[in-house]
Amino acid sequence: MDSWIDAIISVMLVANVAPILPTVLGVVEPVPRSKRRRILLLALLVGNVSALAFLLAGGPFLAAVGSGIDDLRVAGGLILLVFAMYDLLFSREQRKEPLGEIIEAESPASGSEVGLVPLGIPMMVGPATLTAILVVSEVYGTGVAIIALLANGLVNAGILFLGGPLMDRIGHGVIRTVGKVFGLLLAALAISMIRTGVTNMWLAVSRGMDS
Repeated sequence: MDSWIDAIISVMLVANVAPILPTVLGVVEPVPRSKRRRILLLALLVGNVSALAFLLAGGPFLAAVGSGIDDLRVAGGLILLVFAMYDLLFSREQRKEPLGEIIEAESPASGSEVGLVPLGIPMMVGPATLTAILVVSEVYGTGVAIIALLANGLVNAGILFLGGPLMDRIGHGVIRTVGKVFGLLLAALAISMIRTGVTNMWLAVSRGMDS
């Protein structure tokens, strides 16, 4: 049970949609209200299906090119650390604001494409999320990683569908504050991944030298 909780928390730190909720709602604002829920659902499905596909195919690919879990920990940790630092300095909303501006310049008829890009990828599922889900799979197992991905998807669905009333009640400031807290926790997770990966690599080299 503890491994499930740890895995879900790790995925939610990276893939939770709450910190970018204002931007997500801004992207679909030009679309007729009757179509917004369908577009948000499509974006959520596209993002999670992409993450699931990467989860199932990413491990064999790494094995084929001769990389291991510790290589992924260090590389993924560095990506997550940069991602978290950028979040802390600029916030996810500011970083992804240009994507919303691009969509606003397009016709509302392009709503289905909006659900694919940029809402599904990279706003809801980007490189940091793909890295995190693969690391969770290697550490806790594929089954636990899938459960964590599904749990995060359900939470995100609730946030998206209740997003409008939620924003009206708590305001943009609280959402941004939540984003900063998530960014700090994500930075700590990234440092832990890097430390574990480097330590394991050093131990493997030490054993090789001793033998």
